[in-house]
Amino acid sequence: MKKTNLVIGLLVAAGAIWGGSTWYIGQQAKGHIDTSVNKINELLAKSYPNTKLSEVSYEKGFLSSTGIYKLVIAIPEFPELPKEISFQTKVFHGPLPLIQSGGFSPALAVTETTLLNDSNTKVLFDAANSQEPLVSKSVISFSNDIENTLKTATLKFSLPEGEGEIVIEPAVATTHTNTDYAFFNTEAMIGSLNAVGQNGELTIKADGFQLSNKTTRTANDNYIGDGTLKTGKFQATQKDELILIDSMEMTGTSSETANGLVNAEIDYAINKINVKNVDFGTTSIKMLVNNMDMKALDDFNKATASLNLSSTSPEEEAALEQHFKALFIKMADAKLGFSIEPLRIKGANGEAVVSFGVSFNGEKASSESRESMELFAAEALRKANFSISIDDSIIKEIGSGVVQVSEGADKATADSQAEVIAGMAGFMAEQSGMAVYKDGKTTSVVNYDASQPEDSQIDFNGKKMGLNEFAMTASSLLGFAGTSAGPAMLDEEALFQALENDDEVQEAEEAEEMHSHEIEPEQEPQGN
Repeated sequence: MKKTNLVIGLLVAAGAIWGGSTWYIGQQAKGHIDTSVNKINELLAKSYPNTKLSEVSYEKGFLSSTGIYKLVIAIPEFPELPKEISFQTKVFHGPLPLIQSGGFSPALAVTETTLLNDSNTKVLFDAANSQEPLVSKSVISFSNDIENTLKTATLKFSLPEGEGEIVIEPAVATTHTNTDYAFFNTEAMIGSLNAVGQNGELTIKADGFQLSNKTTRTANDNYIGDGTLKTGKFQATQKDELILIDSMEMTGTSSETANGLVNAEIDYAINKINVKNVDFGTTSIKMLVNNMDMKALDDFNKATASLNLSSTSPEEEAALEQHFKALFIKMADAKLGFSIEPLRIKGANGEAVVSFGVSFNGEKASSESRESMELFAAEALRKANFSISIDDSIIKEIGSGVVQVSEGADKATADSQAEVIAGMAGFMAEQSGMAVYKDGKTTSVVNYDASQPEDSQIDFNGKKMGLNEFAMTASSLLGFAGTSAGPAMLDEEALFQALENDDEVQEAEEAEEMHSHEIEPEQEPQGN
């Protein structure tokens, strides 16, 4: 009897412990979910302050609970987006929630989120052939780490009036973070995209996308780290016209300065651009941003949340202008710097390279200048640079390609025309004085340094001058484009005829001027 009572007591105790632990873990899970909702809204508030996630209902059960949440979307630039999206989150808790959801490892909670099928999401359910268009599963560990896996179904969208269809293959994304969102590590594979226009006249195919990023939140609430986005082959065909890009890649890295500003570097590369079987080489660009004041950017986003950045309304344009002015002044006060180092177009035998950079310091601007955007920008600008270098060979390659594609000319004819274009480019550089032509390459370099003496703040192709002298020089040199030779730049015969006409006009004007200054001989007095 005593043994029976002991067994019964142990079972009762075990049941109490199980029930108590289930209740406790359920309470903990709910607390973590509420914290996540608040953190998500904090992140949204920085870029889209009028977009908010909220809980509609939460029914707590013994081993699982169900929550309904609503995302209210208010982005003026995208009025076509649904005003709100509702979804359901199933929360499995208890000592071993993974067993309930098909797993075997202990966790604080496991969540499964799906969209609610309503008027706002019907288009997605239709595209997914009534399957779940999106499923998100999260595992919350006892150490507060979160592993989330997001999967989409194959989505097939029919364009209105039978204009075609778009098919997007499934995507899978896995993100590691924690309940405080102190970091984000994401790996994603996005399915290929196929679009077919009406009667198959236009087809677009894009291989899958790969996304990878690792970011960490700093003490200043800045997220810094590294990220990469890669795409596979892209192909667009319209009738007999074909555009083919072998691959595209974007990489970015960011860091934080000692005073909480952000430095970022972003690299883009578009590889093997081919149009109608004509190779246009590769294009790459590197952009650098220094001393970005993220708080100023957050303030701008909050101030303009209800404004449409692409609006043509006079009232909204005026309001946006004031907010942009306030943003620029704050950025300049933080010593913002921006540069492109460089934009590069590379062909088989040559390349074109363009570099550009500016840096500001609002402390150098007068207090009066802050009333005028233009005056403040001029006084805050401390350094600027622009340079360009173009090989004749790349002009020939690109020029030949353009002629082949636009005019349907054969390669030999196009190469001949491109040879003329390349020769004219060097000629125009020498004639205009805006660039230097040497050894088959056209170059021009302009540097501005406000810290130098006023008469030598500009370095123009190796010549020092002041701002006023440079402005006058540039105006004078660019005046060449206003002659009758300007419209004839793409035709050799017309170009030289125009130049000859200009020379004849100039000679005639000089002759007339000289004639007007000649002293006429005295006439002899006439006799009676």
